[in-house]
Amino acid sequence: MSIAWRHRPERGTPGMKRLIIWLALHAGRPLCRVLLVPISAYFLATSPRARKASREFLTRALGRPATWRDTFRHLFVFGTTLLDRVFLLRGRHRDLVVEVSNATVFEEAIAAGRGCLLLGSHLGSFEMLGVVGSVERRLVINMVMNLQDGTDLRELLAGSGQGLPYNVIALGHPESMLRVRECLERGEVVGILADRVYGGEATQEVPFLGASARFSLSPFRLARITGAPAVTAFALFRGGRRYEIVFESLHAPELADYAAILERQARRSPFNWFNFYEFWAA
Repeated sequence: MSIAWRHRPERGTPGMKRLIIWLALHAGRPLCRVLLVPISAYFLATSPRARKASREFLTRALGRPATWRDTFRHLFVFGTTLLDRVFLLRGRHRDLVVEVSNATVFEEAIAAGRGCLLLGSHLGSFEMLGVVGSVERRLVINMVMNLQDGTDLRELLAGSGQGLPYNVIALGHPESMLRVRECLERGEVVGILADRVYGGEATQEVPFLGASARFSLSPFRLARITGAPAVTAFALFRGGRRYEIVFESLHAPELADYAAILERQARRSPFNWFNFYEFWAA
């Protein structure tokens, strides 16, 4: 699985990214959302791999055979979050309305003083978690991510002289996990996407939406080694300008518990799932 997803576009082709970035900055969000209709239709017609992956996931999450309308909606929601990512990283997060559920879970984890391991996923907007935490709550947020993701946006921000609102810890470097431990020891927040296998790390298969899926064990081992509280977090698109951030506590940081929470939230918000590859492939 770790090899398969890397060879497939995660957040649209570079051309799609550049188009949405340009439109967002010059035409505004309302017009861009209208233009996302033909863009989504285009990708529905011309991206058989994404279409197949969407149909497989939605069939499992919805509990019925997914239709082409479901897949179109799936791509449209994905395009909307990609559009909103531009506004988030340009400091315009107040253009969006964000509600927070179970905020006390996150607040109690931070209050413990041992840092907080924020286990995210490709369900919803990972960027929103970093922006809201760093800007609204004035916390030091460190996001562990694959730097190949979002290259166009980073180049755009670099060209404008504007930096990211959170720190980035790049995957794939020997010192990456050392930096994570240092951040947690300082009482900072570290966000990790825990729903993918990124390399040769230890993995385990657990039940997920009716079949076995392989997940990395690294985030959960890290939580046990550091003793940092682990919290799952999802920033979910709710239509219009609305997003909901949902926190859930992982009292025992175990992979099976994380997968169960991810499954529950995926069934609750199926069109926010942005893994457009065969997630259950061997």
